Amino acid sequence: MKKILVAGGAGYIGSRFCNELSNDYDITVIDLFWFGDHLVDNIKRIKKDIAELRVDDLKDFDAVVFLGGLSNDPMAQFRPDLNFNGNSSIPTYLAYISKQAGIKRFICASSCSVYGFTDNQTLTEEDFVKPAYAYGISKLQCESGLMILEDENFRPIMFRKGTVGGFSPRMRYDLVVNTMIMSGISKGKITVNSANLWRPLIDIRDVIQGYRLALEADLSISGVFNLSGFNFTIGELGTMITKELNDRGYNVELEILENPDIRNYKVSTNKIETQLGYKPRYTPADTIKELFEKIDFSKYDFYTPEFYNIEIFKEVI
Repeated sequence: MKKILVAGGAGYIGSRFCNELSNDYDITVIDLFWFGDHLVDNIKRIKKDIAELRVDDLKDFDAVVFLGGLSNDPMAQFRPDLNFNGNSSIPTYLAYISKQAGIKRFICASSCSVYGFTDNQTLTEEDFVKPAYAYGISKLQCESGLMILEDENFRPIMFRKGTVGGFSPRMRYDLVVNTMIMSGISKGKITVNSANLWRPLIDIRDVIQGYRLALEADLSISGVFNLSGFNFTIGELGTMITKELNDRGYNVELEILENPDIRNYKVSTNKIETQLGYKPRYTPADTIKELFEKIDFSKYDFYTPEFYNIEIFKEVI
């Protein structure tokens, strides 16, 4: 089996990704385990800061997947210094020593946040990017660092992911689909701040599909790819989730506000579909369905601090 090092593999995406692929790959996770350990037993664990890795630590691996760093705008705004270190410097350093160790495939988590604010056009990887917040800026810096390293012996793939939703052994409720479900069930209300703003959304199962395809892709393929599912306005999403919850017997109202935001983007997945054979399979309605299959919400505490990255982040730094 291919030996894969997953940096930051104990988080929301990493836990489900590593668990589902653990029978197909020899997986080692390096993580500080801020959010607990939800990995299955056949995954090797290294509790260590990624910055402490050296070239010799990587020599036995066939590929490296970076899922670490700070994961959203609130964390980045709370500690922008750690954001730029964790989302830009650290993955670039890891890519640098991976290349020195002879590892050709390096897969890295970027974000559609790099697109910033656009005038409602559907964006490709070739379109202009100008993020306005620290999180998006740091992700764009990471992309630049990895592309500098790219050559015939080092083939990075960077995924500009849409906003992820769905079930993981390590849940989060600070992501828009999951947040709306939490708010609707626990408060009886879903609040939409800016109904006309676009967001690219992706179910966590489609994220895993993308990463699996990247691990198996021919080394001729590299570069930046939009990894997303379906584009929704926040108003459309709120309306759909409100209806889904009401159809399930909850009494949920939808509140529409008009608060300004400078993040507005929708993306094309044509490149990843053409080059990697990716095809999104799960809509937000499918995301809701799986969450209800996996979680008994009648006996559930949505306000466990572990479910919110910023809460744990404030405790551990």
